[in-house]
Amino acid sequence: MPKTDGNAGYADPCKSTIAKIVKKILPLMIFVVLSVSLVSVAIAAGEEFGGCSCHSGVIENFTTSLHYTGAGMKGEYEKYAAKHFGIDMDEYYAKWNCSKCHATTCEKCHGEDPHKEDLSKNMPTCDQCHFKKQTSTFVGEIPAHGKIPIEGAEVAHPADIHYEKGLTCTDCHTAEDMHGSGEAVASQLEAVKTSCEDCHKSPGKTVKGMPVTQYSPDVSAHKIHGDKLDCTACHTGWAPKCVNCHLDTRKGTKVVIDDFHLAIGADGKIKPFMNMTAAYDNATHTGYGAWFPHTVTDKAKECAECHENPEVLCKGCEGEILGEGGSFIPQETINRVLAVEIPAETPAPTPAETPAPTPKPPGFELIFAVIAIAVVVFLAKCRR
Repeated sequence: MPKTDGNAGYADPCKSTIAKIVKKILPLMIFVVLSVSLVSVAIAAGEEFGGCSCHSGVIENFTTSLHYTGAGMKGEYEKYAAKHFGIDMDEYYAKWNCSKCHATTCEKCHGEDPHKEDLSKNMPTCDQCHFKKQTSTFVGEIPAHGKIPIEGAEVAHPADIHYEKGLTCTDCHTAEDMHGSGEAVASQLEAVKTSCEDCHKSPGKTVKGMPVTQYSPDVSAHKIHGDKLDCTACHTGWAPKCVNCHLDTRKGTKVVIDDFHLAIGADGKIKPFMNMTAAYDNATHTGYGAWFPHTVTDKAKECAECHENPEVLCKGCEGEILGEGGSFIPQETINRVLAVEIPAETPAPTPAETPAPTPKPPGFELIFAVIAIAVVVFLAKCRR
């Protein structure tokens, strides 16, 4: 009879117990390992951005944002003025330390203790960089890189109506506008998704407890222009332009105010375009870029400001359109706009011109009185 193992056909109870334990804790071990890895990545990212490890998702999106990459202005120069002059923008940025205005850490905007920051008071935060261009016009001041000559600066300019109502940057601009969406973009036109319609075509909308005035399709100008014009084409109060921007010396730049131009944006709507003329080595390059001046007014422009002013329509403008998809208004369209007859406003009648009331037939009151007396006499006799 052959020898047999006495344990044959029986499982080792020790091994079986260990296997069960391993089977139960294996998923937990995997979860712990992955969590530690993710936390390590978040901590590493947080260290790079000043220790903000709890906001890894925001940080990941931020690395592709214009605030971080600086691709907006740099990219525009690379495609237009710098390309025209043959300037290497990487060398140019390094030489003039342009990147110092771009936020490579959270503290650049949010300070050393961001958890104590009151985001409702964000104007000083944004002003660090944007006062040179956006927030200055928003509060009714002239944009400038340092002390540069301003033509027409003695003219008073009103602040944006939203500023006058007490609104600040984050009342319109979302966190995604500033932190990025995770998608790399080349310009502000792509990055900023905020539009006038977000509030002014949202019945019942309130901001800071104030009801928002809603767009009315019954306004005659709205009926006529429809979706052909952007809101800012009529509701921009004033606009500057930047000329003689010396890229070689960074000196000699001038800001000219009240130089308002319209052109066609990438979305097909007519809107304000800013003239930016750059100089380098005794040569110049002129570009026109769609730009929101942040000088919104509740009072729209008069019809004549466009229909009797070919300069506003950029007739004869020469230069490149900055940004893809935009264009100057075709001459045929300009001719049509200028040919529109603007109806003369009917003046309100003055007191002297107010027509006199139509006189009543003479003696009407006497006849009425006689009839009334006769009725009273008749009723008195009936009672007797």
